[in-house]
Amino acid sequence: MMCRFWDISLMICFSVSVMFVGADDMSELPPPKNLNFIWETPFRLSLTWEEPEGLDPSCKVNYTVIVTNCSTEKYENKRVHHPSCKMMVANENGLCISVSTNTDNCEKRSQSRSTDIRIPPPPVMLVTDINNAYSNNRMMCTWRTTDGVQDLSFYYWQPENESVIKCTPDETTKTRGCIIYNQNLKEMTEIFYLFKGTHNGVPVTNTFEFDRPQQYAKPDKPHLKIHREGQELYFQTNGSYFYVFGDCFSYRYTYSRCNENISAEHKNMTHVVEYDPACKYRASVQVFYSKTCGAGKSEPSDFVEYGENNDPNISALMAVIIIPLIVSCCLVVSLVLIKRHKKIIFPKIPEPTLFFKDILNNNMRFPEDPRSPAAGRLYVPIEEVVETGISLEPDTSFITMSDVPHEPK
Repeated sequence: MMCRFWDISLMICFSVSVMFVGADDMSELPPPKNLNFIWETPFRLSLTWEEPEGLDPSCKVNYTVIVTNCSTEKYENKRVHHPSCKMMVANENGLCISVSTNTDNCEKRSQSRSTDIRIPPPPVMLVTDINNAYSNNRMMCTWRTTDGVQDLSFYYWQPENESVIKCTPDETTKTRGCIIYNQNLKEMTEIFYLFKGTHNGVPVTNTFEFDRPQQYAKPDKPHLKIHREGQELYFQTNGSYFYVFGDCFSYRYTYSRCNENISAEHKNMTHVVEYDPACKYRASVQVFYSKTCGAGKSEPSDFVEYGENNDPNISALMAVIIIPLIVSCCLVVSLVLIKRHKKIIFPKIPEPTLFFKDILNNNMRFPEDPRSPAAGRLYVPIEEVVETGISLEPDTSFITMSDVPHEPK
């Protein structure tokens, strides 16, 4: 066991020693010399340098060129085999440039130290708060002009013919801006802007670089319609968008149902929900440009309402409270009317004659002989009282005054 341990230790020491010996044998390549730059256009930077000194004729090298925005992490990286390079960049906050030598087939040679230069930023920023909005082969660019800037002009780079195009500002916008109309916007991989103006009488130039237009997608504001079919409610989105990128859109429906907030997002321009007649619906839709195609979103549509909020227990409430209350009111009114008009509704029944009255009083008697054929009860009428000794008196209403005897005077 001890012997095996020593064997392993010797192998590790030998490997480490070989590594250090190999590292000592590696030598660094010489760096490039006389790095210079020139702007061929406002956006095309041309770099040149001289090959390193002391290279073996059989040693083939290449160069790594890194151009960095000095204040951010954004950079361009290229590897070339000739002592020159051209790059499309914008000088917004100054540029830091480095070029280093790499080996292609040189044995025991490592990458060189870099040769660095720096391009200073412009003396003043002519504009701030630059915003882009891309929709249907047009790019809306807006900005805020810095105080003291005069004679401001706006240009953009057109890559198909490698030219700088002037854009006329749109005076109708609240902030300064311009609309770029170009059929090839969707094919651009980056956007370059150029601003020219004077600040306190000194000419100044600013350049800016932005991502491809799809990263600033701004679909038109959509319109939402709601209609009902049977027991389903349909939210229908209408609007004009990027016709060539129709699959890149998603639609976020935000709606409330009986004061319950709900959100749903999918790629369909129609959203279907189950209809609840007891609820009021209030909905809006917003269009999003998917991350797989770019970035951006539209403004939310105006809210659309459908239906009204109703109490789901309204039927039970009617049965338990309203209907008994109505019946009670009708009963009270009926009693009042009956009491007020009882003589008409229930007239006084006249008394029956003596005959019927005598029958009702059960003035009946049984025969004295049980063997009498009249086996039942016999009615014995009450003897009527007849007045006797009636005398007639003369009618005095026709006696005149002449017939009355007068007393002698």
